[in-house]
Amino acid sequence: MRKIGLFKRIRDEFSVLRGNLLVLVVSWIFLYFAFSMIYPYESLYLQALGASPFTIGLIGSLGTAILCISRIPGAYIADRYGRRKIIVTMTYGVALSYVLLALAPEWRLAAVGIAMHNLCLVYQPALQAITADSIPPEKRGFGYAITNVIPSAPAVLAPLVAKFLIEQYGFVTGVKIAYWLVVLLSLAAATVRALWLRETLKPSIRRNKVRLYSEFKRSIVEMVSALKNMSKPLATLTLVLLISAFEEPVFHSFMSLYAVDVAGISKPDWALLSIVYLAIPLVAGLPLGKLVDVLGRRKALLAAYIFWIPSTAYFIYSKSLVEMALVFTVFALGASLFSPAVHALLADLTPREMRGRIMGAIGTLNLLVAIPASALGGFLYEIEPAMPFLLCVALGAICVVLIFFLIKEPVKREV
Repeated sequence: MRKIGLFKRIRDEFSVLRGNLLVLVVSWIFLYFAFSMIYPYESLYLQALGASPFTIGLIGSLGTAILCISRIPGAYIADRYGRRKIIVTMTYGVALSYVLLALAPEWRLAAVGIAMHNLCLVYQPALQAITADSIPPEKRGFGYAITNVIPSAPAVLAPLVAKFLIEQYGFVTGVKIAYWLVVLLSLAAATVRALWLRETLKPSIRRNKVRLYSEFKRSIVEMVSALKNMSKPLATLTLVLLISAFEEPVFHSFMSLYAVDVAGISKPDWALLSIVYLAIPLVAGLPLGKLVDVLGRRKALLAAYIFWIPSTAYFIYSKSLVEMALVFTVFALGASLFSPAVHALLADLTPREMRGRIMGAIGTLNLLVAIPASALGGFLYEIEPAMPFLLCVALGAICVVLIFFLIKEPVKREV
């Protein structure tokens, strides 16, 4: 009887995985695998194609600026015309952007590919909205954990593919082959979405032909209105996310350069650290996602930063593969708490009919503050490689203070 009860509980928990959420998870399996092959090597690849650390930072800032601009009409379209069509179309566009990265003889063409990729991510507000629409309020912590954990399972093997290609064909050629595999996997993800994804929002007004300027202006007006109507808890969470958004590119754009150039980790072994980062959520992701629902979103966010701040400081002094693996383990534990907690709290605080605009507005603000971050990280790295990471420690401490004193759990969660 006890086993039957346990089986029923597990089945009830995973009942959220159906319909659109199942379609998205399947598509993310392809995309996570693809992304996990090439993302750890993007900065090192640009460096091998002739880019300096500051140039790498500028490329990151350019990509972020384009992504920021694209999200403005993307948020408006998500709430005005629906989620599905823009998601499907632009997922195909993302797939094609990787062709330029695979073909790039030097960093400039790769930069064009990165810019195109970020332009196609105009569908992100719609993707965030359709995901939130597809998860019951009482299961959001676990539901968002599923979206992280299940696609990550096969992705654990992706860095091994990259490692094999690099060892077999050399660094640049191996990464180029990996990018061609990314093109194929991204096309598969786009096709899954095209065949089975269903619209969750009935457009209130039929699409009319309008000029791009008018659409863009209206998008800004709608998003400003959404920001003005934010509740105080949502505004406070937005502030925390802004600081976190500034911190993220400062750290992630240069950790591979630091590990290889300063700590002495070989390029093939860098793939092993990516495996550690991907494997930990497979073990801890679902329990920690459930903990978000039981413990509360606020406490989970605090715990995430408690994991991140000391490990970021230790990252600077790590000089071996074992030390780096320990750091990445703690990073992954923090991420396994942070992602479901943030998404769940954001959904808890945002009305369904405004979700696309508010999530788009928050995403746009995050991108605005992130635009200079990557370039600043590159500038600091060229002065002293440890400086970007010391800045991240300070920013993380500020986030802890804001979460502890200003963020409260909502009494009633939005559906």
